[in-house]
Amino acid sequence: MKDLDHKLDQLERDGFVLLKGALSPEETEQVRSRIFHAKEQGWEEGLNAVGNMWFDTLLDREPDVFAPLVGHPSVAPLLYAMMGKQCQLRSFRAHINPGAYTQEWHMDFYGYWNEKRETEKRRLAVQPSSVNTTFYFQDNVPGQGNLRFVKNGHLSEPPHLYPRIDHVAFEEWCYAQEHVVLHPMAGDAVVFLSHIPHQGAKEDDDMERCNVVCHYQTCPMYEGVWYVSSPRPFKGSFPFHETAPAGMN
Repeated sequence: MKDLDHKLDQLERDGFVLLKGALSPEETEQVRSRIFHAKEQGWEEGLNAVGNMWFDTLLDREPDVFAPLVGHPSVAPLLYAMMGKQCQLRSFRAHINPGAYTQEWHMDFYGYWNEKRETEKRRLAVQPSSVNTTFYFQDNVPGQGNLRFVKNGHLSEPPHLYPRIDHVAFEEWCYAQEHVVLHPMAGDAVVFLSHIPHQGAKEDDDMERCNVVCHYQTCPMYEGVWYVSSPRPFKGSFPFHETAPAGMN
């Protein structure tokens, strides 16, 4: 990654980075086909009201296919440059959107700002942070699909979260903000800070759409931290504990 410093600056400035061609066509097709195989096998955890079907067990069921996405070479330099060997895989989740799909505006790490306030009160506590890498397996061209971020939404705390989230008011606030719209293509990856408000959507209900999300964190978070997904087991969750990505030290 020759422009690593530029991408790191962009990630801090904008809250996200789009990596074109992160996966080869062969990798893209293999993973895409196995996600839909999982659907055929009924391995999904559920299908929610906004049209999102999710799978939390694929890394364990088919590690030969899905483990290469963890710390994948296309995203490893960014992850390692930000977190080093403390980079820990928090969760691994695949999604299929089988029909109409407009995701609710949300944050993956809802508790970021609250944890920030709490750690500032403690002498040894470290601010927990989290990074999302999402790999796409279809072309989200304009008119088909998109991913939206609240512009600069990672730089200040959104309203309506505390002491208890008001989902309706939070979504209304997100819709009222300025957005940055991405159209990731098959094989692309988006790396973003997990506390930035975002929303995925299909503009064409008949479009085939799926992705794989890996959440990483800088330090183990205590049970009950306000996060969109549950953590995986601790053992074996540090992708760079033995060796750094090529060219990194």
